[in-house]
Amino acid sequence: MINVDKLHNELESAGIEISGCDSNGVVWDLEGKKQIQDRSDVLSVIEAHDPAPPLDDIRKYEYQKVGVNTESMVFALWKKVMSSDSTDADALQSLMDGVDDAIKSLG
Repeated sequence: MINVDKLHNELESAGIEISGCDSNGVVWDLEGKKQIQDRSDVLSVIEAHDPAPPLDDIRKYEYQKVGVNTESMVFALWKKVMSSDSTDADALQSLMDGVDDAIKSLG
């Protein structure tokens, strides 16, 4: 199993210039003309690939499930800064702390 976005980032982080990859592990060169997944440097990245979503993606998803999103954070911050009322910001932080604690307990 391949997490396409994550593999693409892993390949680029390894200094491998590509035009893209797919969920079958096929990787195309920078021009998109040649498959390069059998090259030793590319193959080593693919073999080390963990398809699990990045922790930040999991955290954002879990925040959204409990009602923490960009809009709610902006309004809470605005209320805290402009009205010196941190009630909403504190409530959001409490929800975020709960999510963070649950994620930490998983591993």
